[in-house]
Amino acid sequence: MRRGKDFKKDFKIATELFPKLRANWNLKHESWHINGQLDICDEVGDYWGSFDVHITVPQSYPYCVPVVKEVSRRIKRDVNWHISKEGICCIDIDHKMLFLAVRGINIRDFIRSLVYPYFANQLYRIKKGKYAGEEFKHYFEGVRQFYSEHLDIHDAGTAILMLEAILQGLIPDRNKKCLCGKPKIKKCHLSSVEFLRDLPQERLKTDLNEFRKIAAEIGEK
Repeated sequence: MRRGKDFKKDFKIATELFPKLRANWNLKHESWHINGQLDICDEVGDYWGSFDVHITVPQSYPYCVPVVKEVSRRIKRDVNWHISKEGICCIDIDHKMLFLAVRGINIRDFIRSLVYPYFANQLYRIKKGKYAGEEFKHYFEGVRQFYSEHLDIHDAGTAILMLEAILQGLIPDRNKKCLCGKPKIKKCHLSSVEFLRDLPQERLKTDLNEFRKIAAEIGEK
């Protein structure tokens, strides 16, 4: 299986950065299971601490979203710590993870750029009492925050227009008027629309329904 060969090759490179991790194929669940210890160091390379982790990588690798679980129980099992009661880690907002899955991930880059920073930030909070840098809100409030801060879509009405257009295949040409009403989409929301267009339709439909609820509530007021 070509994808299996890709994973083995990519994970071997990953172990150069994270030598305490091991991977094996789980036939029952048809997925790769990564287990081991993740050592965290500060900016100058001084050791801070470690976490025992379990990462499940679906058979569809590299087109997948791995599930990361913290098994050492160093992190408080609480939504405000971005972790479930079962230890499943909220590495980043769903939209970013799904976008990466569509493009295809590299397990080394996934661990280095997403998993490691997540645990480093958790350790920072354990030691300092707060996270370093940006933190997304929970549930759909976090989605609204993502739309506003990363997609430049600040209100429910604009979000609805864009999501409906994407789902219906009615995205304007580059030089046409933007869906938000400004002169040209290429100078406005083109990159945001292209990002959303790459996400699964179910994700877009969920967002659309939630934004419609928000718009209805505002209308009632």
